[in-house]
This record gives sequence, C-alpha cells and structure tokens, in this order.
Amino acid sequence: MYKATIRAMLRRNIRLLNQGNYEPLRKMAAPDAELAFPGDNSWSRRFRPVQRSRVQHTTHRGVDELEDFAQRFVAAGLQIEVEDILVNGPPWRTRICLRGTDGSPDGVYCNRVCALIETRWGRITRWEDYLDTERVAAWDRHVAQASAAAEVPDAPEARAAAAS
Repeated sequence: MYKATIRAMLRRNIRLLNQGNYEPLRKMAAPDAELAFPGDNSWSRRFRPVQRSRVQHTTHRGVDELEDFAQRFVAAGLQIEVEDILVNGPPWRTRICLRGTDGSPDGVYCNRVCALIETRWGRITRWEDYLDTERVAAWDRHVAQASAAAEVPDAPEARAAAAS
C-alpha cells in the first residue's frame, strides 16, 4: 500500500508541475534536500561550478535552490511524461526510480530521463536526474540564440517589420 501511495503522489505532483504548480513537489523536499543535475549546462552550473568526476556532485542544495530549479523548469514550459515509477524500501529509507521523457512545448527539446529519488518518511532528501546532457546543452544554445535574436533590432524579422 505504501509503495502505491508514493507512486500516486509522485504522478500527481508531476502532473501539477506540468500545469505550472511546483508547490506540492517543493513541500515534499526536506530542508536540506539535494539535486544532482549532470553535465555542463546552464541548469547544472547555476549555483556551483561543474565537477567532472565519478564522485556524486550536488548541483542544487536546500529548498531555495530547488525552488529556483522548479521555477525555471515551469517558466521554460518543460513537461515530464512519466512512463514508470519503481518504489523500494521502507518509509524511513525509500528509493524511487522514475522513468520518462521531458520536453519543451515547441518540440525543439525532447529527452529521455531517469530520476533516482531518495526519501525519508515521504520527504525528498536527494534527487538525481540522468538524461542526455548534450541535448540539454543544445537546448541551452537554442534558447540563448532565440533570446539574442529577439533583442537584436536588425534581426531579419525587425528589418521586415520596418520595411512594411
């Protein structure tokens, strides 16, 4: 029963995150919760430099940094589609594996994801994302280029608008 409850709660909270409400996931986070987001990209180096080693590297620490991650995720319009959730362990040391996809609403970014989550008594203590980090970096470049094009007054769209 406990494992089914955890699966249902996580599915619900991911569905709410996809709708722009990260509050239920934030409430699940322990005050000292950690997120490990791999690779060299804007998400992984937001708070500390990237470390290239086999040692576990925490990229976000504490509720404030996790909330920043969630706010940015929601603002980007990213969506997670859950395929499967595996739950193991007792309530005081539960391990969860979530498998699915995430992507941008415009379809430019799409990735497979596996999240390993550790909880104690229903509170997330650690969340590790595993995905194709090259796709994340490519999406970073796409977003940066789109932002730069929107700000440059002599971009082709601006020239066309000025000519009309």
